[in-house]
Amino acid sequence: MSDHFFATVENLIRKAPAGWMKAACETLRTLPATISTEFVLKSLPPTNNSDLSFLIAQTVNAAAKLMTCEALSWTLQSSFTTYHRCIAHQHIELLWSGPKPDSQITARRIDQVLYDLIANAKQEILLITFAAAKIERLVNELINAKKRGVNIRLILEFEQSSEGQLSYDALKAFPSSLVAGIQVYYWPLENRERNHAGRPGKLHAKIAVVDDEVLVTSANLTDDAFNRNLEVGVLIHEATFQAKIKSYFDHLVTAKVICKLKN
Repeated sequence: MSDHFFATVENLIRKAPAGWMKAACETLRTLPATISTEFVLKSLPPTNNSDLSFLIAQTVNAAAKLMTCEALSWTLQSSFTTYHRCIAHQHIELLWSGPKPDSQITARRIDQVLYDLIANAKQEILLITFAAAKIERLVNELINAKKRGVNIRLILEFEQSSEGQLSYDALKAFPSSLVAGIQVYYWPLENRERNHAGRPGKLHAKIAVVDDEVLVTSANLTDDAFNRNLEVGVLIHEATFQAKIKSYFDHLVTAKVICKLKN
């Protein structure tokens, strides 16, 4: 089967309402094996959605020389079911800090979500940030997680490694008693490319991976970012995405692009 056919099916199942798709598949199974595409389209359930009409026409035309109407019905039904089952296992939530969003927009605060994630962590915590300062509550949650046996890793920016682009080492926000029992990583200066002005790249990512959830945000681990800056983020609960994020940073460590800080 052609890539064009698969693309048309994908576009259709993303747009079609469940009730209409069910009725369309049931109709397709009643049609004879040899029939014109015009008759197929006239036989399908009506819709006032012009986009949906265009997509089903594309799909029927693409399938005309590949399969019977009955085969197309099972292809659409199985693809539609699989797609929506996958969607049901994914969860993406909008987060914010700073000016409160409109009351009609559902969004939790970035800092509160991060505290909750760490408080409920059972296996691992990976925090990546450019800056960190005045984060007493976050530190306390990390200390409690460490006591529970949670594996904690920090990937941080440093003044020396950034050649002064960060004026206060992020590590200083974490007490030595905590640092002694966790893993801390940094990006060595010699591994960074420089711009035309000679300045090295910055470790600018802000990510938290806590068990099977990933928080991606514009906010550093600072009091200003949590309480005063206008910041946005997303909380993603999806196993494949979590695995890719972890794999990316694990690869950087394995390749010695990012190095472990000696305690």
